[in-house]
Amino acid sequence: MRIKDIEAFHVSIPLNSPYIFARGSMEAFENVVVRIITDNGLTGYGESAPLPLGKGDNAASISSKINETLSRSFKGFSVYDIEYIISHAMEITGENADVVAGIDLALWDLLGKGLKQPVYRLIGGLCQDNISVDYTLSASSPSEMAEKAKKIYLKGFKGMIVKTIGNSVQEDIKRVRSVREAIPKHCRVSIDCNACYNRDEALQFLNGIKDFKVGYVEQPVAGEDLEGMRTCREVGIPIAADESLVTSKDALTLIREKACDIMNIKVTKAGGLFMSKRIASISSAAGIPVICGGRTTFDISRYASRHFAASTYGCRNLSHVGAGPASQALIDDIVEDRTTIEKVNKGGGALKVEQGPGLGFKINWDKVEKYLVC
Repeated sequence: MRIKDIEAFHVSIPLNSPYIFARGSMEAFENVVVRIITDNGLTGYGESAPLPLGKGDNAASISSKINETLSRSFKGFSVYDIEYIISHAMEITGENADVVAGIDLALWDLLGKGLKQPVYRLIGGLCQDNISVDYTLSASSPSEMAEKAKKIYLKGFKGMIVKTIGNSVQEDIKRVRSVREAIPKHCRVSIDCNACYNRDEALQFLNGIKDFKVGYVEQPVAGEDLEGMRTCREVGIPIAADESLVTSKDALTLIREKACDIMNIKVTKAGGLFMSKRIASISSAAGIPVICGGRTTFDISRYASRHFAASTYGCRNLSHVGAGPASQALIDDIVEDRTTIEKVNKGGGALKVEQGPGLGFKINWDKVEKYLVC
């Protein structure tokens, strides 16, 4: 089974309402759908989801790099040679994981289809059956976030992620307090700061919420400020690394600098499933648990995240945003069977990994063409 063609498509799907977080506000998700066709007629699909409002590549540039460079580089290669393809793709792109991720997911999708096995069985087997998922609350007023948290809890979620934006530490503390008080004590509450504070602000924020019994605080300071991350840990609330963690080298650095208690591995940000499993192995060697984060992805990556969370030992007994439904009000998606809040409700706050071959979804190509950016 050899690669016949690799194609990338720039796709933009609008949101019902703006998604507000520390970097700004979004009106749509703009990602890249990757399609790989083999010489025996099988087709695999993947997704690259570049960081919105960031400094790196966007969906347009990623599509170009895949179509103009990587597509030619791997024609004729065996689908089974994933380690070589992904490692070489990282070299070609200068370790641009955003570009490589879509190819990785499409290859695993193909490999599973060719072997008639779900991907989780090919990347470690089953470590957990029920995958607990959290819901991310877009930043708004404390009262609005509290009302949203109540509604989401009643719809079946057992955990919330509170977004802070850094404009006012006291206002962010109120956001956390309002959500914590709005839902039962057994419901998890964690915080994602998206690196919105300097060190002094971060310590003020952490000390302001330390009695609220939160699960963890993600990336309170800038990704490169590992000394600041280490200082934040001294407050006593578990600190999760996100912006500090992209590659396996970053994981080693975080461990050496004692800069986090939890590693947030986002499948698309890491470069796909192969690189995500490599980072998880490093984390496991250091005894650091792993959460599978989301990003502003379509459902392809959410299916992939469930395979990762289901097959990774360090993900057990934790809750994962990436494995659950997009909480940012996407009006549509490009798969036939979307990950929905109703499914989380039915699963008692958890979801099961797909058992079909490959990543387990069926693409709706009409939707891809509908939202295609020419």
